[in-house]
Amino acid sequence: MNIISLMVVLVVVGLLLWLVNNYIPMEARIKRILNSVVVIMVVLWVLNAVGIMGAIAVPLVSVLVTLVVVGLLLWLINSYIPMERRIKQILNIAVIILVVLWLLNVFGVLGGMPVMRIGNP
Repeated sequence: MNIISLMVVLVVVGLLLWLVNNYIPMEARIKRILNSVVVIMVVLWVLNAVGIMGAIAVPLVSVLVTLVVVGLLLWLINSYIPMERRIKQILNIAVIILVVLWLLNVFGVLGGMPVMRIGNP
């Protein structure tokens, strides 16, 4: 990807985020979460577009980045989304179980387990 395309995408994303922040009425907490998620996604996309993420052959870095992003998103949800405490606990437990299963799969621990496929093989 050339630098001009990269800059155009960044300007468009920034403009869209500015429009959402200024013209779509929503609670300030939700806007902060939206801004955080967009910034994280754009940073990861830029790192991938310039080849930094692809140049790192160690899958551990990708795992660490994913864990940081999931942790940050859980923190944002727990801090800023108003919901009942029991629902937050269920959400946290479900996310933790999914992350543990994903980690076991990434490191090959679940490699011998049968996989359920949906659709055509």
